[in-house]
Amino acid sequence: MASSGSLPSLARQCRDRLKDGRGRIESRFRAGLPSVQTATALTDLYDEVVRKIWDASLERAASQVRPSQLAQLTLVAHGGYGRRDLSPYSDADLMLLTPRRSAAAAAQVASTLVRDITDAGIDCGFSVRTPRECCTLAWSDPKIYTSLTESRYCFGSEATFDRYFDRFRAAARRRRNFLNHQALEARREERHKWGETNYLLRPNVKRSRGGLRDIQLVRWLGFSSYGATSLEQLHKLNALSEEDFGTLRRAHAFMLRLRHELHFRAKRAQDVLDRPTQLDIAEDWGYQGRLGVLPVEDFMQDYFEHTRGVRYVAAYFHDDTRIRSRAKGAIESVVSKRIDDRIRMGPTHIWVKAVALDAFAQSLPDVLRLIQLANRYSRRIAHPTWQAIRKSMQERETGSPDPESVRAFLELLREPGRLASLLRRLHELRIIEQLIPAMERCRGLLQFNAYHKYTVDAHCIRAVEAATDFEEAETSMGRRYRRLKDKTLLHLALLIHDLGKGYEEDHSEVGRRIALEVADAFGMSAEDKDTLQWLIHRHLLINEVAFRHDLNDPEVVHKFAVEVGSIARLELLLIHTVADLQAVGPDVLNDWKMGLIEDLYLRARRYFETGNLPGENELDLDSKIEQVGVALGEKDADPSLIQFAREMPLSLLRQHSTEDLIHELHQVGEWLSQNPGCYCTGAVDPAASAVRYTIVLRLGEQRIGIFARITAAFSACGLSIMRANVETVGQDLLWDQFWVNDPELKQREANSRIDEVCQVVSRAIDEPESVMPTPRRVWQTQGAREPSSVLLLPTKIVFDNDTFDHQTILSIFAYDRPALLSSISKTLSDMNVVIQFAKIDTHLDQIADVFYVTNLDETPITDSEQQEQIRTSLVQAIGEMPN
Repeated sequence: MASSGSLPSLARQCRDRLKDGRGRIESRFRAGLPSVQTATALTDLYDEVVRKIWDASLERAASQVRPSQLAQLTLVAHGGYGRRDLSPYSDADLMLLTPRRSAAAAAQVASTLVRDITDAGIDCGFSVRTPRECCTLAWSDPKIYTSLTESRYCFGSEATFDRYFDRFRAAARRRRNFLNHQALEARREERHKWGETNYLLRPNVKRSRGGLRDIQLVRWLGFSSYGATSLEQLHKLNALSEEDFGTLRRAHAFMLRLRHELHFRAKRAQDVLDRPTQLDIAEDWGYQGRLGVLPVEDFMQDYFEHTRGVRYVAAYFHDDTRIRSRAKGAIESVVSKRIDDRIRMGPTHIWVKAVALDAFAQSLPDVLRLIQLANRYSRRIAHPTWQAIRKSMQERETGSPDPESVRAFLELLREPGRLASLLRRLHELRIIEQLIPAMERCRGLLQFNAYHKYTVDAHCIRAVEAATDFEEAETSMGRRYRRLKDKTLLHLALLIHDLGKGYEEDHSEVGRRIALEVADAFGMSAEDKDTLQWLIHRHLLINEVAFRHDLNDPEVVHKFAVEVGSIARLELLLIHTVADLQAVGPDVLNDWKMGLIEDLYLRARRYFETGNLPGENELDLDSKIEQVGVALGEKDADPSLIQFAREMPLSLLRQHSTEDLIHELHQVGEWLSQNPGCYCTGAVDPAASAVRYTIVLRLGEQRIGIFARITAAFSACGLSIMRANVETVGQDLLWDQFWVNDPELKQREANSRIDEVCQVVSRAIDEPESVMPTPRRVWQTQGAREPSSVLLLPTKIVFDNDTFDHQTILSIFAYDRPALLSSISKTLSDMNVVIQFAKIDTHLDQIADVFYVTNLDETPITDSEQQEQIRTSLVQAIGEMPN
């Protein structure tokens, strides 16, 4: 594009007018100009600029073509520009409409028109078409069709425009079934790309589900079905009810204002509502939040409430257009059958008679029975019935549910079937909150972190769905799920497990009280009440133990088993845990985490069944140790190595096959017998999608700083540590394993890269006074790492001296950053803290690292003053960004 100084006079004037006009409109917008009026003002501004360029183009062309040909040309706006729905930096879709006999004149005008519009600073989609071409292309391309439904006459021949649009509208009405199908398919593809759920935490306000595009979908369907795109016109034609019209109008105003805000802030077209912007807008728009709910979470609840309404109306509007196209719904009514005095069911829908609808909609038992019938016979609930129920539930005061309603709801929860979709229906109708009042507070409640992909209510229902998916799974989880004779308690626990969020108090504690309220309201037995409370209160127990503790320690497994209490509870907790993790978001439950969960489950179950803890009467491990010892003896291995094999930690024994153990121990033994330094080797671990490095050395006098040197070496090589296991064998041998993500591995030969890293690690340990290489700077694309403004959760450091007498468990929860683990380990080293065992867990933007630590004399860290010093130093180290 030409620079401003080199632009022709007209284009420069138009660019200046556009810039000045946007500035004035932004000032009015900030002063409170409603969003629809802002869009109108922007459209008028574009029209003013385009009109000047249009007139100039006609004037230039007049010397080349006959005036009669120019008089037949028409400039048509379509898409968002056509419906006068612009945001500050929206593009402008324009079409030069011409009869065939004026094609030469159109080409002459177009050559300068599109150039000058672009030079003026408007991103322009431009085409030159005859009326016949418009129709032909529209029937073959849904994007062209949907855009042309919003055609608006701008300048030129009104007669040409009227002939084109009357013909286009009539032809669309004749093809309505085909065109509606095409428009819906195109929208599905777009939703698949930008978000199938309206509960995305970084939504695209235009394209994500429930966004502005779904309001436009109603207009597109309305055009072919009723010949109108205006929501007001569709309402007057009784195509939109008063309630649906109001829902769409309010949502449109809210989201259009939001889109204007995004454009004005970015000074460019911007439709993605990222997390820093959510914070800023919530503050600027005056959201105050409430106890336990941040202002940004309050703002996003409003956003989700609007997208939910749009999604609901768009779905039913489509449904109504389908029914209307089937002989205007006559078949549905004629062939319907009577279910009882109030309910009828047709080929596709089920509904309540109008005369009985008001009373029916207020009865929870009746509504729940209708949902059951709709599910059993795979029928959609007719829109008038749905609307009446939803409105009644919104106006109905919550109270203690009646026994009949409770029985019907528990009956739904008993069987997997289509349970998740039923719960979503009940949630949309606001019925669940009539039975479980705590659900209302969590409706659309955002969890402001990168870990949770969905809102609280959406996550809870997805957790139920994850569990019911086990019904068909040919896996160990599937078998365990099917073994549950009564799944009601599990499904109920998953549905309410996170409803304690949104309070200052820990959500598990609040959740326990909510579970008690639900159990009392549902009249549950004392045993079920106790189990439900425990399951909600301790639903994170497996995560805490499996991901943060040494499962080879008998004391850890024993305390876990005592907390659980029985195999029945263990099975419930296991399925609950796995379903909960799967519902958090994609790739949260990886193979490593699943392996740890299975390991803990099997150890605890074995304890319940035999009374044996890890290391007690493990004949299979004893046999493996014996086989390893014999094999090493046959290889004339050093006797100390054979003794080491007998003292090897259970984690190493369980992780490797006998053959792999023999091979690795023999390699370690040969190395240590010939070299005074550390042994380091690496291998690609496909199961973990990482590289596993094993580092073995004799400790000697080196007790402090080894872990810090290793993590610094990995950081210097540009590696991200995903997890680590630190083991001390006997009194002298350190055996550490690290799983790392290596971005260079894709561009390098694996063995060469692993050798390079091993050399850096070995030098860092063998020459502790050497200067570490400078950590590699990792270049990231803009937006790859979010700014500190969105990191609202405080760093949390916990000392636990209750679990063990001989060492302290130090847990660190913080936001991740490059070289963070290196900073933490160096800080501990500088404070003479010895790391005996470590478990590293990183997911997205957060870490949960656990260290078993002692003082130099191998005593636990119990002094409160010393703990505070360590905590202060760690918080400072975590907060410092690397150079």
